[in-house]
Amino acid sequence: MKFSFILPAWKGRYLREAIQSILNQSYSNFELIVVDDCSPEALEKIVGAFHDPRIEYHRNEHNIGGHDLVAQWNHCLQYAHGDYVILATDDDLYEPKFLEEMSQLIDTYPAVELLRARILQVNADNHIMGIDRCYKEHLTKDEFVYHMLHGMKGGIPQYVFKRQALIDKGGFVNFPKAWASDDATAIMMAEHGVANTQEHLVRFRWSDINISSDKRNILEKVHARLLFYHWLRQNLLPIKPVNEATAFLHNNIDDFLPIYNKVTLLAHLAWLPLLQKLQCLRMIAQCDDMTSRDRLSVIVRSLL
Repeated sequence: MKFSFILPAWKGRYLREAIQSILNQSYSNFELIVVDDCSPEALEKIVGAFHDPRIEYHRNEHNIGGHDLVAQWNHCLQYAHGDYVILATDDDLYEPKFLEEMSQLIDTYPAVELLRARILQVNADNHIMGIDRCYKEHLTKDEFVYHMLHGMKGGIPQYVFKRQALIDKGGFVNFPKAWASDDATAIMMAEHGVANTQEHLVRFRWSDINISSDKRNILEKVHARLLFYHWLRQNLLPIKPVNEATAFLHNNIDDFLPIYNKVTLLAHLAWLPLLQKLQCLRMIAQCDDMTSRDRLSVIVRSLL
């Protein structure tokens, strides 16, 4: 088996469309493993209506994702048999040539453990809200991190991971509510570079039921961003400039990280009610990974 889609399912609203987009793949050597996270909705009925032997259905005895979303991702990973694994969602869509193009990239870059499809960000009605940039077919880890820190659009369903390498590294990186877990896991898996499709092959949905667009639990979100900043400082080796290009990457990764952290935090804090903002600022004030000057900068700018 070459590919495994693992799909942790909770919501039924778009599930039928999500499954159909996977079954529509022009490349057929794959399995789809749907793991119902003890949903109150009749997900088994939706899945069972397809009558496709490539689909494997499991239902958790207890809800996992409601307490720890990444734990549910890693729980789903144990069911996969493919050489490569895709963490699908119950509301995003794949274009028919997604696997076909990924297979071609694997043949071209067999050492790569992470592949990435360009995405279209769409709304609840599948209308385009944002278009991913086109990156060169193979990026080094440093190039990938540079683009990630400078506006690359991302989401967990766009990635294809070499399964055993992901397992050997401990599975998906766990942050609260999975915020930044996709970015950290991708960076972790990019040691041998990243292979990118040139076409948009994933539709990443933003809707009122999407955790990425959920404005609640902002304290957990800020906490996750602080944990991600700590993770980056621990896991990104400093770039040693040897030429003009690596000197540029050094300046825009190593030296840019504190700025990236501050800009991200300020974006989260914008327009928050004062009480929530003060709770977040208390957490930021206690963050030892940030310099006193950076903490003060975020506090002052967020209150202006």
